[in-house]
Amino acid sequence: MGNLKYLAGLYLNNNQLRGMIPSALGNLKNLERLSLSGNQLTGTIPADLGNLSNLEKLWLYNNQLMGTIPAALGNLKNLERLILSGNQLTGTIPAALSNLKNLEYLWLDSNQLTGTIPADLINIRYLKY
Repeated sequence: MGNLKYLAGLYLNNNQLRGMIPSALGNLKNLERLSLSGNQLTGTIPADLGNLSNLEKLWLYNNQLMGTIPAALGNLKNLERLILSGNQLTGTIPAALSNLKNLEYLWLDSNQLTGTIPADLINIRYLKY
C-alpha cells in the first residue's frame, strides 16, 4: 500500500477490518484524507502517520486502538480534523497537538485518557467548540 504515491484519499471506514494500522501508510506522502473508522482495528496508532505532511483529515474513531496518542501527529501542519473517539487510548493528550494550527475538530471522547489538557490547545485559532 505504501507504493500508492499519488493516492489522495483512502476510505475504508465501516467495514470489519482487523489487525493493526500498517505503518507503511506513513509513506503515502500525497494522502489528504484517511478514514479507517468503524472497524475492529487494534494495536497502537503508528507514529509514521506523522509523516503525512499533506494530511487534512484523519478519522480513526470507533475501533479498538490502544496505547498513547503519538506526539508525531503534531507534525501534521495541514490537519483540520483529528477524530480518535471511541477507542481505548490511554495516557495524556500530547502537548504537540498544539502545533496543529489549522485544526478545526479534535474529538478524543470515549477513550481512557488521563492527566491535564495542554494549555496551548486553546490557542489553536480555528478550533471549534
